[in-house]
Amino acid sequence: MKLPKNAVLRTLLALSITGFLGACSSVPTASVDHDPSFDFSQVREIAVLPLNRSITSPTAVSDMEAGRIVESLSGALLERGMQMASDVEQADMLLTWHLVTQERTDIRTYNSMSAHYTRCWSCPTSSSQNVRVRQYTQGTIIVDLLDPGTGRSVWRSIFESRLRSNMSQEDAEELRQTASRALFAEFPPL
Repeated sequence: MKLPKNAVLRTLLALSITGFLGACSSVPTASVDHDPSFDFSQVREIAVLPLNRSITSPTAVSDMEAGRIVESLSGALLERGMQMASDVEQADMLLTWHLVTQERTDIRTYNSMSAHYTRCWSCPTSSSQNVRVRQYTQGTIIVDLLDPGTGRSVWRSIFESRLRSNMSQEDAEELRQTASRALFAEFPPL
């Protein structure tokens, strides 16, 4: 059966739109919470506090990596129209962050069927249950923005991702940029 040309084009267009919407829904997001009583409209300059090593494991983040993370976070805030303050005393808001890593195991079971590819339609098929086990490191970066007057958190954003130990510098930079943009996608709140 031959379909009319416009039906084929409509089908291809529908598949393209479905693929595009599927790609859009896979945009990384962060979970965000904020204090609605805080006036975020007055925030212009944000200062980054030094990394608290008592929260973030020293083995999880080297000093070089911590610097790269701060640079990515600062870049995302600059994209959102904020300025980075070098002096904590003059900042409208203080940024603190920490990284939590956890080893996890992903166990999946699935059935696989094998059939004998002969002309015998009534020949038996065999089924087996397979198990796939994957070890991975889950990384969670938590960013708090603090009211400098009270020292209390008024904004928290959390981003999670699987981490690879053999990640190239380019892939690591892309992950930092993706995470930073996701962390501040809703900042400042309206």
